[in-house]
Amino acid sequence: MNGKPIYIVGRPRLIIFGLLGAVAGAVVAIASNPLPLTQRDRLIPAAYRVPKIPGGTALRLAMVHDILHERYLCHGTAWYSQRNKNAREILAKNAPVARAQPSGKYFGAMDDLAIGLQSLGKFDEAAAVMRKKLALLPPLPAEPATQPAEADTDPSGQTAEFLDQQKILAAQDLSPTEHHQYTACANLGTILVHGAMPAALGGNAAAREKVREGLTFIERAIAINPGAHFGRERWQAIAIEDLLAAMEHPDLLEKYDLIGQPLDHPISLNDRARPWRRRPEIPLEDADISPGLRLLIRSDIGVTGIDPQWAKIVHCDYDQPMPFDEPTLAIIGMWTLGGGPSPHFALTLAITMEALEQRAIAWNAYERAVELQDHFWPDPAVRQKMVDLCRARQATLATTEAPGDPSAWQKTMRDRHRRELAWGMAYQKAYQDYEAAQIAAGVPLDRADFYAAFFKGRPPIASPPGLADDFVLTQHEAVTLADMLPCMVLGFSLAMLAAFCTGTMLKLR
Repeated sequence: MNGKPIYIVGRPRLIIFGLLGAVAGAVVAIASNPLPLTQRDRLIPAAYRVPKIPGGTALRLAMVHDILHERYLCHGTAWYSQRNKNAREILAKNAPVARAQPSGKYFGAMDDLAIGLQSLGKFDEAAAVMRKKLALLPPLPAEPATQPAEADTDPSGQTAEFLDQQKILAAQDLSPTEHHQYTACANLGTILVHGAMPAALGGNAAAREKVREGLTFIERAIAINPGAHFGRERWQAIAIEDLLAAMEHPDLLEKYDLIGQPLDHPISLNDRARPWRRRPEIPLEDADISPGLRLLIRSDIGVTGIDPQWAKIVHCDYDQPMPFDEPTLAIIGMWTLGGGPSPHFALTLAITMEALEQRAIAWNAYERAVELQDHFWPDPAVRQKMVDLCRARQATLATTEAPGDPSAWQKTMRDRHRRELAWGMAYQKAYQDYEAAQIAAGVPLDRADFYAAFFKGRPPIASPPGLADDFVLTQHEAVTLADMLPCMVLGFSLAMLAAFCTGTMLKLR
């Protein structure tokens, strides 16, 4: 009141100094917490561990390693021959009467027979079965027009990923008729493409038209069920469009892979460098993740494919880069359940894995592409350019991994690759030989213990996923009040002690 300063002494002075110390401790903790209460390092699953839709298949990098080394189970000719016989018996016993709609069992047997015939190389017979199925079903929905270029958002403000997710979810509850229309279109399209593609690549005009017809059926299958087989048909269509475009523009094969990734400089997809703190913890159960949270988590996945210059030539229906796990899962599905090993698939996986800095898997994928080079393109000059590219990329990977002796590193990798590929192929052969022996002994395919003796005491063919799909997050900064508490208590105590020992007073005016 009279202008004289007011001095704060005693206990209030100590408390004020302590509070100032606590604030200083909080600031230090937020910058770099030296006194964490909990473990700094946490194992965080990569964002691609969350599938696009509930119950979907999530990518594991071990799956890529395994298909490159044939470490997956596939039926042999004896199994498909027997299933074809079984399917024909079902068709004979359940043939529709007069104008009655065939049963679901009848339609299912038609699918089995067509897939079995395709697997045995009888493409014309397989296509005839699926054309008959389509003739027995109600007319298909209107043929979809080529889709316009998709922007990142639509006029309502929703992202393309959100709209795509909602479209897939809406198609999950297909009616029995829609389901059979989908399988008929998907199977017929695949059969036509697989049967005609070799001749089409050789320049046969009629075969190219048959490939285009197959593509049309695949697009109709996508329109009915866009999310089937983790979106495999979408990327199957893109791959077919790429090969059709390459028939007119062979130089496309020297610049881009099957999904429009540049070959000369893999674009970084390493989502581990992203700001993980903005992503919430991933729930343990996939069913607990809401559609919105699913998209938020998956927004951290690096996108790939559909280079703008490539898209101008290929004119695929989808022109936006997509999370890398989607085409990767699709290739895994096409490799294991479709046409089998392909140098185009291997090259695409190599570029993707190199962009992810998964250099060992990438090296193996380039090696597999070279091994399969005879199926890359009819022109030897084009094949050689692909081989040269793979060898150059492998050399770059070796120099990065072992700058002191890249040649020795490559030799070790090649020896390991050959041993593991031989092991996988031997396992597949043993599996198929066992099937043939069981069938010869009269054991029914649907018997519950059909494979029991084969798997008893035998290691699984798939390799363990390990920690390749997880990363260690080291939290240096305090985020919660609990994280800041130790530094705040220490700051409070030190400030009070300093004030007590020095006798410093607070002066107010």
